[in-house]
Amino acid sequence: MKSLPSSVTQPMLELLGWLGWIVTLMCISRIIWAAALFIFRSHRYESIEGLLGSLLGGVVVGSAGLIAAALYAPL
Repeated sequence: MKSLPSSVTQPMLELLGWLGWIVTLMCISRIIWAAALFIFRSHRYESIEGLLGSLLGGVVVGSAGLIAAALYAPL
């Protein structure tokens, strides 16, 4: 199996890197927002769901990067 040329993979990996950082920043901002809501609305469960969703999103982004790196690694 031939690997793709560098002119194809380099922009694709750069784009994936930028998307990973953007999603990570969105998860961090959502965690901060959910924490603020948790402080003000401690009697509701909406903020807990938002916090758990943000943490799950961070895990998905982290694992997606590792899976992509494992699939991209030359055999």
